[in-house]
Amino acid sequence: EYGHLGAMQEAVKWQIQHLGKNWKNGEVIVSNHPSSGGSHLPDITVITPVCQDGSDEALFYVASRGHHADIGGISPGSMPPFSVTLEEEGACISSFKLVENGIF
Repeated sequence: EYGHLGAMQEAVKWQIQHLGKNWKNGEVIVSNHPSSGGSHLPDITVITPVCQDGSDEALFYVASRGHHADIGGISPGSMPPFSVTLEEEGACISSFKLVENGIF
């Protein structure tokens, strides 16, 4: 187990493998799903490739992760004790383009 921040590298690796060439310069990905390198649903990760001018080939990636008090589960707060499935704990986001083609 990497812990909250230690798992960020796994989230970046997962997105690179998942999106491949479909991840363009300037696009921003949001993810929180444990199977996508997330630690738990309230920890939302935002990842952006940094490319050289005019290229879609990433030189490196910038990632940030923030913990949110409520992610929309069956009861207020993080990880409700009565949830039976991951979806009952809140919004599950494997890979979502928050910014695509310059549009937020």
